[in-house]
Amino acid sequence: MEHDRIRIGKDSRAHFLSAAMLLRAGTCAAAMLLCVGAGTAVLLHRDGTVATGGLPQGRELRILWYNVENLFHPSDDSIPGDDEFTPAGVRHWTWKRYRQKLTALAKVIVAAGEGEPPELVGLAEVENDSVVADLADHPILRPYGYSYLHRDGPDHRGMDVAVLCREERFGLLECTFHPPPPDETYSDTREMVHICGNWGKRDTLDLFLVHLISRYGGTGATAAYRREQVRLLTRLIDSVHYRRQHAPVVVAGDFNEDTDGYAMEPLREVLSGGDSIRNILSTGSYKYRGVWERIDRFMVTGGAGRYRFEGSTLRLPVLLTPDEAYGGIKPRRTYEGFRYAGGVSDHLPVLLIIRRRLFPGGSAR
Repeated sequence: MEHDRIRIGKDSRAHFLSAAMLLRAGTCAAAMLLCVGAGTAVLLHRDGTVATGGLPQGRELRILWYNVENLFHPSDDSIPGDDEFTPAGVRHWTWKRYRQKLTALAKVIVAAGEGEPPELVGLAEVENDSVVADLADHPILRPYGYSYLHRDGPDHRGMDVAVLCREERFGLLECTFHPPPPDETYSDTREMVHICGNWGKRDTLDLFLVHLISRYGGTGATAAYRREQVRLLTRLIDSVHYRRQHAPVVVAGDFNEDTDGYAMEPLREVLSGGDSIRNILSTGSYKYRGVWERIDRFMVTGGAGRYRFEGSTLRLPVLLTPDEAYGGIKPRRTYEGFRYAGGVSDHLPVLLIIRRRLFPGGSAR
């Protein structure tokens, strides 16, 4: 599997862009990506000038994060992790079920913006570029002009992190995929994604999207490696925050651990500029043995006094089902064991709204 190729696309008109191709003639829509380092790309216009970003679009930006749980393409490929998610596999993952899940996801994305979908959508547990392209090209989402960014990563199940972006509202300037920290046992997990872009008239945003290593074998079994991932993330945030200074840096992801966990300690440290990384808390998005956990969340540094940050968990009725084992409700997932349940995910989506203050000053929330 190649890990040096970033897939960018709009609808079905996508291109694989390796460093060599980019230097020759690789294009996407009216711009192209120029690789400037391992896993890094910068948007350029066809004439070679650097793209300057988005169009003026009001005073707010919405970001949705959603772990979509095993969004596999029904066709079989060389990755053994997808064998059960095919029409002939043990889960009987048919094209009809695949289309139904894409439709449900598209409806959630539109509902998250109350009719005006979020400018940015971070996705976890997508198998490949095909599923992201199919989602972006869904008839429900097609009118909103989503493009996407994806790269095949080293995860042993083929699960990646990807981004949907409304080009007319968020001008993408840079995208970097950061490999997991080296480790003999656990480094075959998801990459971190960093994008930078412009929105509104003069606003810049850096966004990190992460899906940290899962808690298989128990929380403690992978906690040490998850902590190494968090150390890497903290260094990346600190570096960007030092360069940007006043612009906000947002982190969205599935951390597989709550804010006060052992592995999260590096994120609680003060950054080199004296700022801190603040959790934008919302209600739980994942239910484990009857307890709601806030493992899907947003964090922010910078932007204090200039922006308001509001986080929420989307508890749409269609995403929930009765919890017969522990009482109350829980996310309605696609499969309960090997039984098809027809839901969307075992996680709920979380939403961040960034609002520019009319009069700068005051607290960040």
